[in-house]
Amino acid sequence: MSKPSVFPTQHILTVLLLTTIAYAVIFLFYSSFKKKNALRIPDMKERTSRFLVFWVLFAALAIRIMVSCLVVGHKTDINCFAIWGNNLATGGFKSFYNPNSGMPDYPPGYMYILGLMSKISSSIGHGVFDANKNFDLVYVTIIKLPSIIADLAASYVIFRLARKKFTFMPSLLLMSLVAYSPLMIYISSGWGQIDQILAVLILVSILALNSNKPILAGILYGFAILMKPQALMVGPLMALAYVFYVFDPDFFKIHNVECRDKLAVRLVKTIAAVACACLMIILAAIPFSTEAFPWYKLIVQKYLGTATSYKYASVNAYNIYALCGHNWTKISEKTFIGLTFGQVGTIGMVISVLAGGALFFFGRKKNSGALFLAVAFTFISLFMLGHYMHERYLFPALLLLLAAYICYGDRRLLYLFFGFSVTTMLNCLAAFYYSKYHEYQLYWDKRIVFGCSLANVIIFILFVYVCIRIMIAGKIASDVFREEKKLPVGPADKK
Repeated sequence: MSKPSVFPTQHILTVLLLTTIAYAVIFLFYSSFKKKNALRIPDMKERTSRFLVFWVLFAALAIRIMVSCLVVGHKTDINCFAIWGNNLATGGFKSFYNPNSGMPDYPPGYMYILGLMSKISSSIGHGVFDANKNFDLVYVTIIKLPSIIADLAASYVIFRLARKKFTFMPSLLLMSLVAYSPLMIYISSGWGQIDQILAVLILVSILALNSNKPILAGILYGFAILMKPQALMVGPLMALAYVFYVFDPDFFKIHNVECRDKLAVRLVKTIAAVACACLMIILAAIPFSTEAFPWYKLIVQKYLGTATSYKYASVNAYNIYALCGHNWTKISEKTFIGLTFGQVGTIGMVISVLAGGALFFFGRKKNSGALFLAVAFTFISLFMLGHYMHERYLFPALLLLLAAYICYGDRRLLYLFFGFSVTTMLNCLAAFYYSKYHEYQLYWDKRIVFGCSLANVIIFILFVYVCIRIMIAGKIASDVFREEKKLPVGPADKK
């Protein structure tokens, strides 16, 4: 790569424009089908075209493979994933987390997948590097494959969720919003990150809990924690949901699910769910344990140390701190009110978690999408107000926003999904090029940082307002009936 002279602002904005157009095209197709007759009538029999579903997903897979070959990935992340997978596959567990050799900063859960992908790649004759000492494209694509599969799984889960409420074509187009989302394609296939794995695991864990499968929900949430420590960001809200599951006899009424378990049984199932999640984390760590670095120290370091390893107000996250010019500002520095950025960020995190819990408390009996929306709110609020945040920490909220839209039918949630998708795309593109151009001392265009941060703050304010209107006031702006309507207390399909 020749030495660049300027930060590629024009290129980034061109990609952003194409991204916006792609979302607009899918949305226009969706709007053309989303009319009164798009809602399913109870007991309605309508054929699902498995042929179309398959080809939509197959085409999405083909696009991702192509993008993976064109964009090798984020220089640091792909290097880490490729080397970690190879080291585990060739060196085994005991020597993997070596405190004396710059050990990986990820918890052990995803290491199993990287090791498996590396073994698969080597079995077909592809190693980390090719003959020219560049990354082998086949190896890199196989390393990205779990994230690509997570994209397709997320698309299908959204389709299945939509089919409970909508007719086939609107459901297929909602699935396409995930399958052909430029942001999701870019993160999994271009960047090479695993945020969609986290998002889909949290989505299905909520679905399991809403379906009266609390132990399965605990196992799935445990998998989410194994994949990325960021799953712990919504741990308090998931714990609150289990509290209501145990002590609120009407918890499942809104979900049209019958639960005949007595309080003692529900309590035992909740304890079992927590135990399963904790046991999974412990069992994943034990094979890596050594006398010098036992499994319990590994867990503490990888889940607590990793989360606070970047001690900055914002780590490329275009939020309220970046808006004020404090991207990469150390948390020990003081703000204009005398508190450090770390203290302000901690206050922001506490407010985010409490607000998410309050929204779920007031909204849980109004609609089956309350937990989806409350968890999405918590992710987004933590991204905007908390410290230590990275550019992709808002990403898992997008899938949950789409699930909440399906449950509520509030068009504002769909608009917010589009808005945050576009700003997150811009944020990730700029962060990607920052890492790529950093070696040439070319730092990003501050206009991008300010403009995207301002857009995120404005959209966040609108998002807070919409969440209050929906979950506390109980009013929705339906995309079927244009006027804002009062949400009844009862199953969503009785609106």
